[in-house]
Amino acid sequence: MGLLLLLFGCVGPTGPETQRRDTVSIGTFSRAIDYAPYIVAKNQGWFEEVSSKYGKTVEYTEFQSLPAINEALATKNLDVVFEAEPPAIIGYAAGVDVRIKGVGVSLVQEVVVPKESGIRSVSDLHGKKVAVLSGSSSHYGVVKMIEQSGLSLADVELLDMNPPNAKAAFESGQIDAWAVWPPWIEQEVVEGRGVTLSGGDVFIQSIVAMRGAFVQENPGLARDLLGVVRRAQSWIADNPEQAQSIIAGELGLPLEVVREAWPKHDFQPALGQRELDDIQAKADFLFDAGLIKNRVQVADLIDVDLQ
Repeated sequence: MGLLLLLFGCVGPTGPETQRRDTVSIGTFSRAIDYAPYIVAKNQGWFEEVSSKYGKTVEYTEFQSLPAINEALATKNLDVVFEAEPPAIIGYAAGVDVRIKGVGVSLVQEVVVPKESGIRSVSDLHGKKVAVLSGSSSHYGVVKMIEQSGLSLADVELLDMNPPNAKAAFESGQIDAWAVWPPWIEQEVVEGRGVTLSGGDVFIQSIVAMRGAFVQENPGLARDLLGVVRRAQSWIADNPEQAQSIIAGELGLPLEVVREAWPKHDFQPALGQRELDDIQAKADFLFDAGLIKNRVQVADLIDVDLQ
């Protein structure tokens, strides 16, 4: 905390925070097809459309690490972020002013293995090296899948890798399996290098999170930004082929990769008791795994009153 005060506590009236009063900062972690509502809305200029009504411009940031997202929230350099649930849980547990305001997309966790490996079920991962980003939704997902298969964590070797490094390790034969989100898995499948394992029923909730003070200071704008997400969800449902083309173009992906991933996503997800229980299970997992020091009750983290 002292370091943050050293770096950001002496910002004067013309510093970064003052300059950002007329800017809405929207971010994502890495790239993912489950950010489809964000991607479509950005492509169509809908965020700018509503923000301009409040005299604000929009800036976009693609973060490459999870800690960087929570640092940006803590230092008021990020207002809205599209990500999975664990980063928000980790930030909230550490005292970051963040709230889950909605769910953009829901999807199923999968694991990809080399096509010629002979591995065809999660139970076949006994003694194998499995790559996953620690503290991510996929980390929770693959652990749950392993336990559901009858294996224990002692039966596999989990390796902490971000998606670009895991992709390189997968394609060079350094790992036996990879738990990650679209489009990474679909790229391996479409290009003929990988197959997905059967038996997964673990969900990822791709959330919309906001900085708490941003919502308090800009309730109308926060409400309208969530309205943009719902508008994009409806538009995607009505225009799936056009949406696929937009996402392929924005992410620089072959259209075939997006089409392969598309049926795995629910673009009009609910946020009911099942989803709340699922997010709570992820919070409990992060605490039990030692990735957060304080237990989180997701009822305190989730705030959807603006919807």
